Amino acid sequence: MRRIVLFVLLVPFLAYASFLDLVQAQLEKDSSYLSAVIKYKSAEFTRAKNKNFFIPYVGTKALSLETDFENYSLSIPLSITFENIAGFDLTISNTWNYLSKTDQWDESGWALTISRQLFSNFDITELENEKDYISAIWSLTDARNKVFVNLANDVFNYHYYTRKLEITKRKIEILQEQFESLQRAYEAGTASKEDIMQVQSNIYQMTNQLDQISQNLMSALTEYSTDTLNTMFACLERITSNLLSQQEAEKFILNRLDLKAQLMSVEIARRESERSYQQWLPNPTFSFSVKQDENSDKGFSLSLGFAFGYNIVDRGERDYNYNYAKNNYTLQQRLADEQLDNMKKSVQKAYLSIKIGESSKRVAELDLQLKKMEYERLLSASAFVSQSDLESAKLDLQDAEAELLKATYNLLIGKLSLLQACGYDLVELAGGK
Repeated sequence: MRRIVLFVLLVPFLAYASFLDLVQAQLEKDSSYLSAVIKYKSAEFTRAKNKNFFIPYVGTKALSLETDFENYSLSIPLSITFENIAGFDLTISNTWNYLSKTDQWDESGWALTISRQLFSNFDITELENEKDYISAIWSLTDARNKVFVNLANDVFNYHYYTRKLEITKRKIEILQEQFESLQRAYEAGTASKEDIMQVQSNIYQMTNQLDQISQNLMSALTEYSTDTLNTMFACLERITSNLLSQQEAEKFILNRLDLKAQLMSVEIARRESERSYQQWLPNPTFSFSVKQDENSDKGFSLSLGFAFGYNIVDRGERDYNYNYAKNNYTLQQRLADEQLDNMKKSVQKAYLSIKIGESSKRVAELDLQLKKMEYERLLSASAFVSQSDLESAKLDLQDAEAELLKATYNLLIGKLSLLQACGYDLVELAGGK
């Protein structure tokens, strides 16, 4: 009993394995996706590094060895630095010196130094890192979705155009046979020139369709099995079975990651614009140090530091940066408005595509019923119907089946476009990694 239950639970996942395996394989060799992965990892590392401010940098700076070929001196500095703690840098340091002439070690004493630039703008840096991270996630999702949809298109196009190619070729053969028969009848005086020209016109039209089908089939460089087509349709139907309403979707897109990233860009530009006056001011660095001092009665010494550099005359950089900050804020606001408008339009277009797809599918279903009825009518009267007419009706039925398959697929693609507009990861929805 347990085995039966386990099998029933696994059936939905096993049904999609074929198509999902192809998706995963395609992701591993798609350059756009691989590039997005690298950018994501870079943004993730930068974000994590800046959040781990409690992890210090421990190292030596300017370790030196000097000698006059008789004696030598060795200097070993050590520093433990915590960087960018709310704009502050904290350093604990000491230096050990050794003189071979006296064979003695001495140390400069432990020192604690806290420094900060007046205009550190650390909050803007943190916001930029967060924005880059969210943008990288969105780019990764977008690249995955493109691979998913492109592969689905390849699988469908291969099977659809292969079927259309076979049907069209046979229709041309039947028309060629009719043409040859009409030519003989024309020579015998039992057929008109117009009948021959009509068949010739049909042959030319079908040949043109055949060339177009062949051209479309060339874009599908890989052959896909029928099982892959079936699992793809099952996968698409599953992930599009429960869609949001249009009103729900228009609210849902407000949480899309690319919009969040753009709104962060607006906030960054706003802060930079408000602080653009800093271009005209010096940016001093303040420091405070506590150091061991054996010569002091207290055993330590205190010091305060203040330093800055300032270009009295420049080449217009300050004026340019000031104006850029002001203009960039206006630009980022406009970009956010345009992005929100485009997102709403993409949702509206997706629902319109779904509506058109549903209508087209109903038309294709009716056409298939008519072609089936016509074929069954001729089949029942096969004793009075020519073999070519009967085969033509069968080909028309097969063609209607292919068109219904296309209409069904177009409807699913319309639904996928809605999921993409809402910001879903199609690969993840389908159960992929």
